[in-house]
This record gives sequence, C-alpha cells and structure tokens, in this order.
Amino acid sequence: MASDFDLVRANFAPASPALAAFDYLIAHAEASAFVFVPRISAVRGIELQWPDRKLNPFSAQAHADHVNFYLRSPILRQHPQLFDAAVAAFGPVKANSRKEYRRRLYTTAEVDEVLAFLRKQGAWPDHRHDRRFLAATFEPLTGEHLWRAAQKIASGYSEHRFGPSTEYDLLFDQHRLPPKAVFGVAATEALGFEVGPENFSGGENTLCFRTLRAYGYRIVPKDEADPIYRVDLPDEDRVWTEGRLRLIAHLRRERGTGLAAAKRDQFRALHGRLYCERCGMDPVETFGSDLGEACIEVHHRDTLVAEMTDDHRTALNELQCLCANCHRVTHRELKAMEIDQVPVRR
Repeated sequence: MASDFDLVRANFAPASPALAAFDYLIAHAEASAFVFVPRISAVRGIELQWPDRKLNPFSAQAHADHVNFYLRSPILRQHPQLFDAAVAAFGPVKANSRKEYRRRLYTTAEVDEVLAFLRKQGAWPDHRHDRRFLAATFEPLTGEHLWRAAQKIASGYSEHRFGPSTEYDLLFDQHRLPPKAVFGVAATEALGFEVGPENFSGGENTLCFRTLRAYGYRIVPKDEADPIYRVDLPDEDRVWTEGRLRLIAHLRRERGTGLAAAKRDQFRALHGRLYCERCGMDPVETFGSDLGEACIEVHHRDTLVAEMTDDHRTALNELQCLCANCHRVTHRELKAMEIDQVPVRR
C-alpha cells in the first residue's frame, strides 16, 4: 500500500528537478525536526509542523513541475515582517484568503535560496546540526552507488564540494580517496539531489564510515603505510594458483574493494532477488532466509581479466552472480584452461 508520502511524490514527473527539490526540502525539514502532516485530498502536499506545538508554519504542495511552498499564518504571526521581507527578496504574489506568502520552487537551488532567507530572518532553525540529514535520508544508497562514486573520484572526478581528507583515507584500486567525498558523491546519485559536506559527518563511529566499511571498503589513518595486498584463498585455490600470476590476478580483481557488493545490489535491483546465473539456485528459497544470500558470489565473466591494464575500470556487466558451488566449478574450468595453455616440457 502506498504511503501518504508516496501519493504526494507521485504528483511530480519522475526524476524531475521538481521531485528533487521536494525531496531536498523534506530532507532539510527532517534535519530540523519538523513533524510532517500529509494532505492528500484535492491538492496533495505536506505541511511542516513545529515539533513542540500543533501549528504548521510551512507547507509544500506538489505539482507536476514545481513545489508551491507556503509561509503560513503561524510563521507570519510570529514574524510580522516576514511577508514584506519575502516580497522584497522574491517578488510580490497575490495573497490567498489567509494572506499567506507562496513561492514556486522548481529546483534545489531555489530551495536553498528560500531556506537561506528563512534562516536569516530567524524563521527556520539555523544550528549546525539542522543541516545534518537523518540516517533514514540515506537509505536509498547502495553498494552500487558507492562503487561508482569511488571509481569516479579515483579517475579524477572533482565536480563536488568535498575537500581532501585530513585524517583518514579510503583504499580503492591502489588509490587513497577522501572517505567523505566517496560517501557524498554516492549519496548525491542515490538521492537525486546534491549532498554536501555539511549534510553529514565523517570520522569514526559515523554513518558515513560505518556504511563504507559495511560494504567492504577499508579506511585507514593517513599516516598508515599502504598495505601489502594479499588475497585470502582456500587451500585448493592456493595450490592451483601457485606460480600462475594470471590466475592470482583474476582472484585479486574479483575481490576488488566494494565490487561484489555493488554487483549484488545492481543484480537485486534489476531482477528483484539474487540467484545463481549458472544453475538458477535461489538462496532465499533454498535456505529459507535472506542469510542464504551469503552464498551468492561474484565472478568476472572474462577469463582474460588478469590481462587487463592496471587502470582498467571494471563495468558491472562484466560480472556475474554465481552460487558458491558454481563459482568453484567455474574456477576449476579456468584452472583447466590455464593448464592446457602451459607448454609441455620435453
């Protein structure tokens, strides 16, 4: 069943600037502890209620290409100069029967303008933590978003507002990246609006670091030397890869930081569930629990993966999801191919 928020958001064109503006406004309102009162009758929207009293100083109505943002009677009574100040800042409007001020918002930049105006007038919370989005805001972020963000930044992408890291580095494909920048760029893609450094904290015990580590990224102090890369292998794999650098490189790339999590998230988004692409086994159906998904592993389709250059950027469509058994069989086939290619000594 669709939530009231879903019904309001459905009024916007999908992936439109107006939808991004609405979501961005709601994220800031959540950070500032407003209570949401949905209105889903003739005109769908969300009223913002003060957390300590049942009065709604602002409202946001959904239209296909814009948000109607209202300065309502409670905030205008509390700040008598606010209506005239809004007219001076944004231009005159025809007041409704309640003599409220309305501004149409088409983009997140216009949301920023309105919030900056309200903060300057003392009509919107202006503490530092009021710009920190709640953890729930970041729920759409996946391993695929994180992996793409790390790839972009490692490739030189700099069109973001995050500076160099000061205390920690994220290790990714022989690069040391700013952890907060990776998280922020990923969140921007996931949420559909820009997430800046003021919108979340970095450092130990923060959502940023916990999320990155949960997806397999290693974060180290800046003064820690680069670790010697080591691939942990089962005994059988250790035997058959011994002396075969091509196979070791294959396994090393398969265990690339964040890569497996990104592929699994992408596969789940495309197909609605994880299953083995070789035998069709559904781990949840087989084991009766989401814990069964742990047996789905990620394998490079291309057996020449070890011959890729160091600056190669793996695309997720180069990978496949296999159950642990099929993955082992695939590696045995790769082993057989490798042995067949070794010239016989006479």
